[in-house]
Amino acid sequence: MSNLLNKPRQMPRQIPGRSRLSAFKLALFCRRAVAAVEFAMLAPLLILVMVGVFEFGYYLNQSTSLDKSLRVGAMLAARSSLPLSGSVQTTIANLVKTGTADGTGDYVVPGWSNGGSTLAVTTSTYSDSGVDYDVIRVVASVPYEPVFLVFMQNQGFGTLTMNAAHEQAFIGN
Repeated sequence: MSNLLNKPRQMPRQIPGRSRLSAFKLALFCRRAVAAVEFAMLAPLLILVMVGVFEFGYYLNQSTSLDKSLRVGAMLAARSSLPLSGSVQTTIANLVKTGTADGTGDYVVPGWSNGGSTLAVTTSTYSDSGVDYDVIRVVASVPYEPVFLVFMQNQGFGTLTMNAAHEQAFIGN
């Protein structure tokens, strides 16, 4: 008895002389290629989700790289003498943008090549209980350059901008 229950369903044969409607009814109960049809229906949604996850991961990667480069620039500025000279500010900008002091390397974040990116290095003084502390602040705004630009534009995303800042207490040289 259990052998009969475990047998796969077979498509009924069409008997000559039956109407097309009964052949259509037979086709409705046919289970062949159901998985292929379901995959064809869900594949666009699956691809959309995969591209979105990949793009979000790439955004996080670029954002983390920007944060790390700002930290390095702020640490250099904190160890330099105040006020920051033009050459020190140029070195800081090179470190933040390319990861090298002379600025010869590739950009750490691809958006630096865009004209819409900004970098600012400022100093300020904070007072606490009558003691003054100098603080260096490095602020950047860099456009995000997506991997799938057409996908981002088709989904209604305009230009995304990564904004980051890092503060470092002045240590001195």
